[in-house]
Amino acid sequence: MISIESVKTQYHTDIDNQVSIEEIEKKYLSRKGYIAQLFEEMKSISPEKKGAYGQEVNTLKKEIESYVSQHQHSQETPLRIHPIHIQDIQAEMGGMSPISWLMFRIQDIFSELGFSVATGPEIETEKYNFDALNIPDTHPARDIWDTMWIQDPLGVKSLLRTHTSPVQIHYMETHKAPLRIIAPGKVYRYEATDATHETVFHQVEGLMLDTQTSIATFKGVMHHFFSTLFKQDIKIRLRPSYFPFTEPSFEIDIWMDNTWLEIAGAGMVNRIVLKNAGITDADIQGFAFGVGIERLAMIAYGIDDVRLIHSADIRFTSQLGKITL
Repeated sequence: MISIESVKTQYHTDIDNQVSIEEIEKKYLSRKGYIAQLFEEMKSISPEKKGAYGQEVNTLKKEIESYVSQHQHSQETPLRIHPIHIQDIQAEMGGMSPISWLMFRIQDIFSELGFSVATGPEIETEKYNFDALNIPDTHPARDIWDTMWIQDPLGVKSLLRTHTSPVQIHYMETHKAPLRIIAPGKVYRYEATDATHETVFHQVEGLMLDTQTSIATFKGVMHHFFSTLFKQDIKIRLRPSYFPFTEPSFEIDIWMDNTWLEIAGAGMVNRIVLKNAGITDADIQGFAFGVGIERLAMIAYGIDDVRLIHSADIRFTSQLGKITL
């Protein structure tokens, strides 16, 4: 059996001996602590003395609670504010996305050849995404693109652009030849995601128009671009292909690691496309091309799954941040 006086004596002894706040709280205020035991002893107290006994126990409890509350904060580790350095921020953020890095690098390379950067809306009309590019509603080539259509309350058929080629039409409508542009940006396809396909990805389109541009000019531009990007002399070959907006059309292959890799689509701009964009001068001709930036990133960095690029995994981007092209 314990008494109030014995608990008081023990409590003050613990304070004098600088017993920790945690230990005092556990020893006196826990479910099996001394205060709980004192309240349990009330069962054996005579009725006429219970009131005074309970009041005295409550007074002691409040004294101990007050002591614990006042001294808990004083024993906490003081808050230390450390200055933040840019290196710390970068370490938390990881490296630059390979897509962002490549887009900047591509712009730098083409700027050396006199190309400007053009941009356009990601939400496009049917006219600019298809019709002006010689892909009318009945054209079978529309099946190539799995389009994400947008319901427009004004009745205009809109969509998330399936390629960045519409930027070329916008630019030709407001600028006169000769001209040289690239148009990097996001594009959207409603297709299944796997190791080599994403619903949202990036392309860079290129367009060059004047009175002298030829397929030989195009091949020279592409040779310079890929050789500069990959820091080696890249062999290029053109294979016949078909695109509604170019004539003739071809696929571009590059020779790397002892194999031919399909890398881009291109061709001489179809006269119908030039006319749709308001260019009627018969002496104006030129080429257009489209390259997938994720495709370039996978080759440049040795990535075997395109989904890693858009995973937002800091460990992944930190690794790539140490590699420069």
